[in-house]
Amino acid sequence: AVQRRMSVPDSVVAMRTAQILGEALVAQDKYTEAEVVYCEALPKMRKQLGAEHPDTLMVLTSLGNVYARQGKLDDALATYQDVRTIQQRVLGAEHVNTMTTTMNIASTLGSQYKFQEAEVMLRDLLGVQQRV
Repeated sequence: AVQRRMSVPDSVVAMRTAQILGEALVAQDKYTEAEVVYCEALPKMRKQLGAEHPDTLMVLTSLGNVYARQGKLDDALATYQDVRTIQQRVLGAEHVNTMTTTMNIASTLGSQYKFQEAEVMLRDLLGVQQRV
């Protein structure tokens, strides 16, 4: 796997291009390259769009997915938890994006053999879903 360092310009269009490039790399199972692209784009997205912007959160979630696929479960978990913290504050616990991120966290916990933590989280999530 070739790792190429790229420089994402500070324009919103360039950041969106990097986001799509990352998705294309993931689709080809080029996770290391996708990780590089996402990690390069994220600081610029946070600066230009803000940490709570939907595009920033989408790239952060995509980075978590890449970490999970690479077996970097601690990194995936921390990334998903960061996303969920923002989503809970901005969107609320009952928003579909927040619930999806909670499922990602529970799935990652299961992959780490932390089944009791995953179960508690999923039972709580079911409670939220029943209220919605």
